[in-house]
Amino acid sequence: MNPFGSMTRLAQLLLVLRFLGAGAAPASCAVETPPARLRAGTTDLQPSSERPVGWRGDGTGRYPAARLPIQWSASEHVRWQVEVGAGQSSPIVVGQRVLITVEPDLLICLDADSGKELWRKAHRFSDLPGALNVKDPGQSSQYGDITPTPVSDGKHIWVFVGTGLVACYDLDGTRRWINGFDLPLTTMYGRTASPVLVGERLLVHFGPLVCLDAATGKLLWKSDNAKATYGTPARARIGDTDVVITPKGDVVRVGDGMILASGLGNCMYASPVVQGNVVYFMESEITAVRLPDRAADQVRCQELWSGSLAGEFYASPLIDGGRIYTVDKAANYYVLDANTGKTILNKTLEFTRTDGVNVYPSPCLAGKVLFIGNDVGEILIVDPNNPVVVLGANSLPRGSGATSTFSGQRMFIRGGKLLYCVGAP
Repeated sequence: MNPFGSMTRLAQLLLVLRFLGAGAAPASCAVETPPARLRAGTTDLQPSSERPVGWRGDGTGRYPAARLPIQWSASEHVRWQVEVGAGQSSPIVVGQRVLITVEPDLLICLDADSGKELWRKAHRFSDLPGALNVKDPGQSSQYGDITPTPVSDGKHIWVFVGTGLVACYDLDGTRRWINGFDLPLTTMYGRTASPVLVGERLLVHFGPLVCLDAATGKLLWKSDNAKATYGTPARARIGDTDVVITPKGDVVRVGDGMILASGLGNCMYASPVVQGNVVYFMESEITAVRLPDRAADQVRCQELWSGSLAGEFYASPLIDGGRIYTVDKAANYYVLDANTGKTILNKTLEFTRTDGVNVYPSPCLAGKVLFIGNDVGEILIVDPNNPVVVLGANSLPRGSGATSTFSGQRMFIRGGKLLYCVGAP
């Protein structure tokens, strides 16, 4: 039950007023995100090989076309809810399809308007060609193997299972290929990094970083030195060269797997975020690094600033309008100037539930407001222009560690074994 659902308008106003304070002065807006490529005639992001959709949408957590109510509950503004099963991966939206992976080995496709299941497919080691001779390791972690979020170019979906399976499907559920790998695991609690699509190449962080031909699943290269943590590598470009930035601060050339630079930063759980030619690493140690204008076999990157924050960070940061928004596991919320690293605001968010609650989901910017949630189904709506103001406080019966996904007037969010579609009628 939503503890705020029965509030009068006056009570809701008082809730907002509790968080009112002196607004932080606007930071410099020199750091901006390029506009998303939008589908003709709509305001939704169109997945493509140049701009794929996966974890946190295009990787930034920004959904400029989203328009959501600021209040909802299990009985208000839930357009549908469907039991899909357990998992910590985020759903993705491809046109009118919602795709979600489920323990131990399922990819489920739902109709975005109704929640009706269109198809489900399993990918198992028994499906592998016999010539691969890859053994099923069983569940790789007590926490499960469905944390990586799928990625799509609008025509195909690629999934990665923590056991070492990678598979590709078309939008009708036809499997195009499946491959399996017996590679060293470098993370104690299983593999959680989501696959990254760069043009016609699929990068998967098993432990070593692996690059596959997206059309066939063929192994193109493997970098044993670019070791995985729990975060997802970020796409970037240096001049006209595609690279990915790993959470441990390696700059890896997509074409051949060469490490062009290393030691830029270090994230154990969060993912780096790229804005233009600047990479941000935001956990207890924070760093901003400028990439060079041209690529070479070895490149020198410029550290712009560094510092530290108190807390343990699992959520990845969000960057918008020259500001960085990040929150630690205990709901300590920080706003920083993206150009200097200076802290503008530090406050503790007041979720209703506190015992055994963790902020694992990453913040998202849906339209013009921030969505910041925890793993028990609560989400606070925060005004990024006046970040001490909480506009709405919402709760579903159960939550997860997955990050919400947005499409137009709908939000898709996991709650226990359920997938919810939230939005105004």
